[in-house]
Amino acid sequence: MLKNTVKKSALLINGGPSPEKRVIDYLPKIDIVLAVDSGFDNAISLGITPDVLIGDLDSISTRGLDSAERQSIELVTYPEDKDKSDLELAILHASKTCSSVTIVDSGGGRIDHLWGVFSAMTSDEASILSCEAFVGSSFIKVVRDHQLVKPLASKLISIFPFGGEAEGVSLSGFRWNLNNDTLKPGSTRGLSNEIIESHGDVSVQKGILLTIQPGLY
Repeated sequence: MLKNTVKKSALLINGGPSPEKRVIDYLPKIDIVLAVDSGFDNAISLGITPDVLIGDLDSISTRGLDSAERQSIELVTYPEDKDKSDLELAILHASKTCSSVTIVDSGGGRIDHLWGVFSAMTSDEASILSCEAFVGSSFIKVVRDHQLVKPLASKLISIFPFGGEAEGVSLSGFRWNLNNDTLKPGSTRGLSNEIIESHGDVSVQKGILLTIQPGLY
């Protein structure tokens, strides 16, 4: 009998302030839930019971940790002194069995932590995954080759290169389209575009793009 090679989708609940409960209505179907440190407390506040608790456990509440241990939830722990964030380690853990990850983050914590979310999403560990995130009231997607994007509550979308130049960028279905263009770091050229058709088509030949759709709710 052939071994089942179908991969799964993971939901990663990040730490920091609790996200809006309305995010629940937008989450895709998932197979496994990973709580990133105090993301366990956030998951419980959303009515979600994690399958895995991962991180250095320096910010989870005592009550949350006791609850995880009572429920025999799988613990994957790391020392506080490490070279990767808990979220990046969670993405690495998910990549072993999953083909896609969806991250939930309130977007209301420290600005450097928020930048760390974007960095983790575009890390080498995430390169084999389809990676998206609900950050505050925005939906964010990593594009490494090609992606179709649908208008959400708002038709607004911003498209930025991340980690360097993005070459061979083409956009169609937008108010402002591009054809085999280069987007440079530090440029606001991709800010506040608009999807004017049933969907927008985004592609990049070299580099990484982040599509950001604000105003989800």
